[in-house]
Amino acid sequence: MKITGLEVWIFEPRPDHHEADTVTRQNGIARIFTDEGIEGVISASTSTLRALANRWAACRQHFSIEGQDPFDREMIERVLSWRFSWPTGVLGILDTGLWDIAGKATGKPIYKLLGAAKEKILAYGSTVHHSTDESFIETVLKCQKKGFTAVKLHGYGGRAANEDICLCRAVRKAVGDDFTLMIDSLVYPGPYTREEALRVGRVLDELNFWWYEDPLPKTDLDGLAEVTEACKVVQVRESDRVETINEYPEMIRRRCMDIMAGPSVFGISGLMKLAHLAEANHMNMEPHDFGAGTGGQTKSLHVALACDNTKYFEQAVPEGCFDEAIYPGVYKDPIKVDSEGYVHAPTKLGLGFEIDLEEAKKVTVERLKP
Repeated sequence: MKITGLEVWIFEPRPDHHEADTVTRQNGIARIFTDEGIEGVISASTSTLRALANRWAACRQHFSIEGQDPFDREMIERVLSWRFSWPTGVLGILDTGLWDIAGKATGKPIYKLLGAAKEKILAYGSTVHHSTDESFIETVLKCQKKGFTAVKLHGYGGRAANEDICLCRAVRKAVGDDFTLMIDSLVYPGPYTREEALRVGRVLDELNFWWYEDPLPKTDLDGLAEVTEACKVVQVRESDRVETINEYPEMIRRRCMDIMAGPSVFGISGLMKLAHLAEANHMNMEPHDFGAGTGGQTKSLHVALACDNTKYFEQAVPEGCFDEAIYPGVYKDPIKVDSEGYVHAPTKLGLGFEIDLEEAKKVTVERLKP
């Protein structure tokens, strides 16, 4: 089997339901073609898809992706990374598309090829960036009623440590002591100061939160180590902004985290490497799957199902806010949480979450053929 080409479809912009304020989101898809008629189809944000199309064309004179075996993922990534400096996010989209081809070619969902560890996994509801405590509480209570056993708050962050503390206290009071809670404090241009991070951590210990995500920039290794040591109940999860696996060894050595993040820019191959690195260091690897523009074709679900050291799948709430709610009819087989809080393994081949190409055509405003 050989790769024969790429086509990118850019969808029309639509209102983004995940932000507190009205902003625009724009998804699209990449279609990777082969000479056997099997396609890898990936949904992503249009900025990443444009970068994929541009770089695909730019490297053709010296290394044509066309003609390569789609099963040679490591070789392709090595050449594109070392010789052409492809960023991790673009490599991740290509890697995921090649895994989709592999699953379809072998007649298996991807998690089976990775080595299935389980057939279902608990999901936590990952909130939007609400602007009031009342909105957060309303969302969390809806999640609790639906069957979720855990929720992660995307708090106010930045210089809003006091507001985040009040939010966490209010939500804990609303849901009771037995419900699992986490908080993601990374709001740009930056998360807390060291003093704020320590102060928030003490409150999270008191409130029995499960994890404390990105309390400090990934570059502040001393601060992260201090916060991780100081937190006695809540566990530090770091970092969604890691760009390469090579950033993790020093963070692990200095104990800058209790839980390793699986950043959204990584492809399936990269997430599996992170999971094994975390396992070797007696940690969980909990992948990030919020705001990545994955559009229901969720790579992290396959990785989570193939790993013993991943406990939860991240499900953005309200459900569908990155895909089917924005582009109704385009995304087949959207991931849904059952009444016990689980999401189940896909049964279709490859990624297992199909795109209705006829519906996708209706919302496509541009096609790129590098």
